[in-house]
Amino acid sequence: MALNFPKGVSVFHMRIYKVVEDPSSDSVISWGKDNNSFVIWNLEEFTRRDIVGDFDCSRFSEFRSELRYYGFKRIKKGSGELEYGNEDFVRGQPERLKTMMIKAWRKNKAKFKARKAAEELQRLQI
Repeated sequence: MALNFPKGVSVFHMRIYKVVEDPSSDSVISWGKDNNSFVIWNLEEFTRRDIVGDFDCSRFSEFRSELRYYGFKRIKKGSGELEYGNEDFVRGQPERLKTMMIKAWRKNKAKFKARKAAEELQRLQI
């Protein structure tokens, strides 16, 4: 199936969607039960195949940070596998990635502004 991504979607979002959508990697990473998340079933194989490297990350911890930055949240189920999701990361709806990207960008921008304001306040109190 050819995926049609909307114009302006980040490379990270497109790559993660393609990896999750690829049936040949289902034993390692696949869609979650509700089709708005993905599960890394085999972290060792995920790392061995250097899937993390496809995202310009050298370690899984960097990849995890990138997931948070780009709007994914860890879904804790207690069963040990790693699941990450977002309401706009939906199987069969790659057009929603743009909404996901915009929301993540706004959240990161707000965090940056808040951090700068706190630093300025701290500087003025000295």
